[in-house]
Amino acid sequence: MNGLLILKPRSIVLIAILVSVLGHLYLFVGFPSFLFSKATPLEENVVAELRVEPVRKVQLSKPTAPAPTVRDESSNAVGDGVKIEAGDGGDNGGQGGEQAGQPFRLPDPGIYYYDAYLDGQYLQSASIEWQVDAKNGYRLYINIPYAFFGPFIFESRGKIDAYGLAPDFYVEHLGSRPVRVTRFDRDGTGGGKLFFSQKPEELKDIPPGTQDRLSLMMQLASLLGGNDKIDEKGTVREIPIANLDKLEIWRFQSQGEELSDAIFTMGPMVLRHYKRLPVKEQDLKRRNDIWLIKDFGWIPGRVRLENEKGRTIELFFKQLDPIADQPK
Repeated sequence: MNGLLILKPRSIVLIAILVSVLGHLYLFVGFPSFLFSKATPLEENVVAELRVEPVRKVQLSKPTAPAPTVRDESSNAVGDGVKIEAGDGGDNGGQGGEQAGQPFRLPDPGIYYYDAYLDGQYLQSASIEWQVDAKNGYRLYINIPYAFFGPFIFESRGKIDAYGLAPDFYVEHLGSRPVRVTRFDRDGTGGGKLFFSQKPEELKDIPPGTQDRLSLMMQLASLLGGNDKIDEKGTVREIPIANLDKLEIWRFQSQGEELSDAIFTMGPMVLRHYKRLPVKEQDLKRRNDIWLIKDFGWIPGRVRLENEKGRTIELFFKQLDPIADQPK
């Protein structure tokens, strides 16, 4: 009819099924690398001398920025910092007593927007929502839209204790895959038991200072916010990480502070780059790199995750919106 190809209903259904199958194969397995451009490889930064920083207690710091003429003391407005009295949520039971430890200042609450890439291919704008209050706890929520297959959702909720961020739940939902959860059943002293939805029969002890794969970014940001002289180039920070099915010690090496254009969406900025070091043989193919922005209170500016199959997710910071909501 007028040169137009009219597809039969059966053909339309078959094409739809084929597109769906190919899409799910790409989501769960990935196509051969020669079919798609790969993410830009990172340069190898090797520092011979390793100075290891173990987990230590923290002292929650008051903001150093000058207060405005009129200020609501309960405000969490960006620019004032999150006003916290030392001792809140720590081993002192929230009685306000001073606790000696390394300075720790939480980033201001806000919604951070990023350009998201999967295997070097642009997806859409992603967002990180960071809500925090020293008494009520924190909520960290990442939403990476992915057309046709559903968004990639990551969420961490918890409290602030003597070692910094203390997650209660970590939730991961990738497209149409089942939701996966890690639960921290804490005993009030920084310890407790870990529950993994992937391995419900296993319960692991919680070492002090344990983070999940999401909260570790804000833990590093808060340590730098308290004292940006720490973690000079070559320093390795050991952090217990509750994964989806096991507990591991991750080692992050600081690549130092430098003016860098690693965040191409923002141009040259002063950044602190942390690179995860391999611990086991299978870690040699995994990458976890975090760039924190000094002028934005050390919030994550770029995040790169690469699994053992070479598949990568990258986020590049582009915008910040302040919020003053409390975790719900």
